[in-house]
Amino acid sequence: MLRALLPLDGSANALGAVRHVIRLVKDREPLEIHLLNVQPPVHGDVTMFVGGAAVREFHESCSLQALASACRLLDDDAVPYTRHVAVGHVARVIAAWASRLDCDTVVMGTRGLGTMTQLLHGSVINDVIHQLAPGITVTLVKDCIATHLIEESR
Repeated sequence: MLRALLPLDGSANALGAVRHVIRLVKDREPLEIHLLNVQPPVHGDVTMFVGGAAVREFHESCSLQALASACRLLDDDAVPYTRHVAVGHVARVIAAWASRLDCDTVVMGTRGLGTMTQLLHGSVINDVIHQLAPGITVTLVKDCIATHLIEESR
């Protein structure tokens, strides 16, 4: 059975990736699905005044909110999944979790930015692709169309 990591931020584009995976499962593609939401770390003076437990609760709450729509879609179609919450640099965390969970593929929704905008602002997707371990495929879902990118030489 293949393992798929779906990094989700709660956006409509991310839900496109979830819908794509649901279609695969309905088409009898055996997938072990892992949802991942990455929260930015709390920096600076905040941690001096707020305890670690409160910060963890905040991250957990934000993640549950970001994953709620995806979980509903998967639950509605009785597709099993595991939910994960992480904190840190988004691309590095996604790549680390893909390796940690021994995933075969990462499925991500795109933001639909043009090439020039991506060049100017950078791209989480580009960062993820370059940081993933060799052999992990990336499926980008835009407007319900899946584009497979395979990074074979790094």
